[in-house]
Amino acid sequence: MRPPSPRQPPTADGRAARHPPAALPEPVQVVRRSSYGPTSPEVGSRGATTRRRIGDAALRLFDEHGFHRTSVEAIARAAGVSRATLYQYFLGKEEIFHELMDECAAALVRVARRIGELGPTDIGFDNLHWWLGEWSWVFDKYRTMFVQWSTVATTDTEMRPEVLRFVGTYNQRMAARLKAADFSGAEPVHAATAMTALVHRLHLFRHTGRVYEVEGSELTTALSVFTQLVLFPGTPTPVLLPFLPAGALTLPEVPPPPPCAGLSLGERTQEVSPRAAHTVRRLAEAAARQFAAKGCHRTSVDDIVAAAGLARGTFYKYFHEKQDLLRTLCVEATAHTVRLSARLLDTDIGDDEALGHWLRDFVRFLDTYRGVLDVWTERLAEDEVIVSLGVYAQSVLDSSLARVLSSVNRDYPFDPSAGALLLRALLTRVPEAMREETDPPLDEERIIALLLFSIRRGFFSHLT
Repeated sequence: MRPPSPRQPPTADGRAARHPPAALPEPVQVVRRSSYGPTSPEVGSRGATTRRRIGDAALRLFDEHGFHRTSVEAIARAAGVSRATLYQYFLGKEEIFHELMDECAAALVRVARRIGELGPTDIGFDNLHWWLGEWSWVFDKYRTMFVQWSTVATTDTEMRPEVLRFVGTYNQRMAARLKAADFSGAEPVHAATAMTALVHRLHLFRHTGRVYEVEGSELTTALSVFTQLVLFPGTPTPVLLPFLPAGALTLPEVPPPPPCAGLSLGERTQEVSPRAAHTVRRLAEAAARQFAAKGCHRTSVDDIVAAAGLARGTFYKYFHEKQDLLRTLCVEATAHTVRLSARLLDTDIGDDEALGHWLRDFVRFLDTYRGVLDVWTERLAEDEVIVSLGVYAQSVLDSSLARVLSSVNRDYPFDPSAGALLLRALLTRVPEAMREETDPPLDEERIIALLLFSIRRGFFSHLT
């Protein structure tokens, strides 16, 4: 039992005396080491070196394993620091990514500021060619960030706004340059967005080894000529000729189709009941939607079965793992690519209605298999079947694109392999960019119109 407090004598007015409250103890001061952020006054030369080492290590690991498959522990280990030390400099790998992206963005902005006058003249084309060459240099230096930020912008909801904010600002800057150069025929911001998307995707092909025998300088020259003609179709041929090397031109080679017996949806559903076949297709369709929305690496089996409205156990009745289902989707995407490629060869490319119909079907194909195509384009898979199917499908498409582009005569030398790469980059990246990077997003018909506009000007404005 608690003892009673001693009674205090009353005061003159009869009330009990009150003692002043006991003094509270001084609060304990928690002393933490200051963060070595980029603006920290305490970073010093030693801290700056450590910070740079962490950034360089992250850049290497993002290149080797991708952003999502790189952990903070792995970055700290590669940088030769503890995890606790890394957190003195960065809140996590997202902040490292932001800082590297800021470096890359600053380099691009510096180049953009130095672009001279653009237009259908020797000086205008020389300035455009210089800009694209400098972009190539920046891409080589920060190639990992270019490869990763499209994936991050598509599938990471936290970092997506940061990536899109920079891309949007950069496109507005380029649109202002186009307005100053009296560009016409399309909205300048739409043309700038398409141009940025095309350059990025083409360099992504180069970085991932998808450019056949086309050298980097040759690809930059082909890109320069295409972009110049899209922006200024009246450019005289003599302006272009000094940049175009003459030589033997070849079509892309198509490897033999890889063995994938038993993996297609048709084969998987051949000997099961109609109800089971319907279930398999529901799983495949749900996976394709999830891969397109979230990226293959961030999609789980639970995501797929939830989207399909099925139980987890049902998934494993028909597929061993997520990778098994991805193989099937790759087989389906390959078959669809082959059919579209064959149709293109029978399409009258001089007829806007016929070509527009093919482009509409191609854009819808992209919408369905976007996640699969990202795996192929960014070389995110290590599975031999998936990789081989990607190489085969892209080669089939490139061969058809090259044949169509070389079916007409131009008044300047034209490399069909480089042209096919340009057109594939345009077709596979621009529709996505026009939906994600423009406000308001373009609808399907306006995307088709922009693709037709770019193809007509860039590839068919200088015919003999």
